[in-house]
Amino acid sequence: MTEREFKDKVLTLSKVVFPMARRMLKDNDMARDAVQHSMMKLWENRKELDKCTNIKAFTYTVVRNVCIDELKRKKPVIFDEIPQSIKDKPVLNDHHERKEVIEIIQDIIEELPKNQREVIQMRDIDGLEFEEIAGVLETDIAYIRVLLSRARKTVKEKIEKIYAYEAIGRR
Repeated sequence: MTEREFKDKVLTLSKVVFPMARRMLKDNDMARDAVQHSMMKLWENRKELDKCTNIKAFTYTVVRNVCIDELKRKKPVIFDEIPQSIKDKPVLNDHHERKEVIEIIQDIIEELPKNQREVIQMRDIDGLEFEEIAGVLETDIAYIRVLLSRARKTVKEKIEKIYAYEAIGRR
């Protein structure tokens, strides 16, 4: 693969894979470093990339693996109390409620089994096609569809349960 082809086919994917890295690492700087490290690895092995049938799926796989390696090295940060700067922020109901729903959905997705979580994130958040997800996870499309269906059903049921419980509490 020439330098020009690499720039056109691989480097352009940096912006596409960044959201996945940020979601996995939960830190913008670490995500940027992971994507950059992945691109360097891909550049070093660019001659082998010509054999690759799906560059996008392969790039996702490389970035995902770099993020997993980073998570293994990363130590958890534990906050003893909520910082004062966060406590002092004024809250707007509409914005706050939207943000709360997003956080609830993110928490539900985080609780899903790993394979369902990865599939729902790749499909619904990253916008990957079924073929690309199957390539990244090295499985068949039918199984990806099953995992996605189960993940969506679980998220829907848990959201409905939360809001049904809140509705009962308001009575």
